[in-house]
Amino acid sequence: MINKQRTCIPNWFLNRLIIIITGGIILSLSYTIRLIYSLVNDNVNPIVVCEKINRLRYPDYIGHSILFFALIFRGWWQLAFLNFPFIFYKNALYISGEFYIDYTKVFSTLRNELLFARRQVRFFIVLGICCFLEWISWVPPAYLAPNEGYHVIKNLQVAH
Repeated sequence: MINKQRTCIPNWFLNRLIIIITGGIILSLSYTIRLIYSLVNDNVNPIVVCEKINRLRYPDYIGHSILFFALIFRGWWQLAFLNFPFIFYKNALYISGEFYIDYTKVFSTLRNELLFARRQVRFFIVLGICCFLEWISWVPPAYLAPNEGYHVIKNLQVAH
């Protein structure tokens, strides 16, 4: 059953945590993409842009890690494993010493950073669609009495 409680952490808490972390990562991604486009247009100093992007790197990594475990605890294995390559890639960058963007090499890595950010945005679009579909198709567990725990959509009636 899709809404079965799998851990001692309530599903409502995990759902809200997933939404909050997703919102934070999307805001971080949108700001990063905006900064990268300002570098492409050569509007700002590369040193300032690299410092701003580097400040977002570590919280973004932590957010992806928390999101990965929240998705697993919630029971959404497929989405969690779709998120795992982002964690793996950032971990590989950290181990190789290329986690932070160097302002002397920023223009050579600009295309890769933009492609990676776009892939993350696509993942979060899929995550949002899956969360919406889970919400709209939610069926209350058998232990709830009728008219308890139903969403508004389940109470809509079609007049004939």
